[in-house]
Amino acid sequence: MSMSFVFGIFGGIITLLLLMAFFLLKGKGEFLIAGYNTMNEEKRALYDKEALCRFVGWLLIVFSFAMALISVGLFLDVLWLTYCGSVFILVGSIGAIIYANTGKRFHRRDNDIKMSRIVGNKNSKDMSKTVKLLTIAISVIVLISVGGVLYYGTAVPVVEIFEDSLQIKAMYGVTIDFSDIAAVSLIEKSMSEIGIGSRVNGYGGFGGVLKGHFKSDNLGETLLFVNANSAPTIRIERNNEKDVYINFSNSEQTEILFNNLITAIT
Repeated sequence: MSMSFVFGIFGGIITLLLLMAFFLLKGKGEFLIAGYNTMNEEKRALYDKEALCRFVGWLLIVFSFAMALISVGLFLDVLWLTYCGSVFILVGSIGAIIYANTGKRFHRRDNDIKMSRIVGNKNSKDMSKTVKLLTIAISVIVLISVGGVLYYGTAVPVVEIFEDSLQIKAMYGVTIDFSDIAAVSLIEKSMSEIGIGSRVNGYGGFGGVLKGHFKSDNLGETLLFVNANSAPTIRIERNNEKDVYINFSNSEQTEILFNNLITAIT
């Protein structure tokens, strides 16, 4: 799975949130708010539907903006943008819950007395509870999405050697037939020392992990599965394809892979 596919998912989620926000900011789309749409007509009449919709709409915009910051930060390898997006989600969630639970924000002004007489204190908190659950649900979805990308991106590649091929299971994973390999060498340097170049379509930045397609003046186009600061590094030269570089944080593990690969090929 490539980062382009991952960012496509992020883009789809952001687009969906913005479309929902568009309707809610117009005071419509209350059917999108879980909890409110299950209330009976008597309880609904006690709340300001337009105010609730606008509040949830702005909340969705904040989360969309936060997700956009996180996505751009991951793509451009600008960590502070990713951190800012995460802070927006945290602060927005806490702020929304506090706001919804104070001051009877969504009660109709002309129904405050009626509210206390008919539904009592427990039911007067139904709406704030709805907003709280909605906020938590959106936050969890966003954070799980971000966490999934980070986990998958930083996960150690799984390398399997078969009778006639090498398979690298990771983000931007690849299967290399032995017949396509021109040479395999072990370079006693880290990828940072060899020369990373610039990222074309890949993952990088967190913990020095680099995966995907890169390009540099001295190496040309490459496919990396490396920890940028770890040495040694295995170079797999391919016929008419990008050279592949791979290593692990544990140098011994890299050397074992190199020896096993040489044995399998020869």
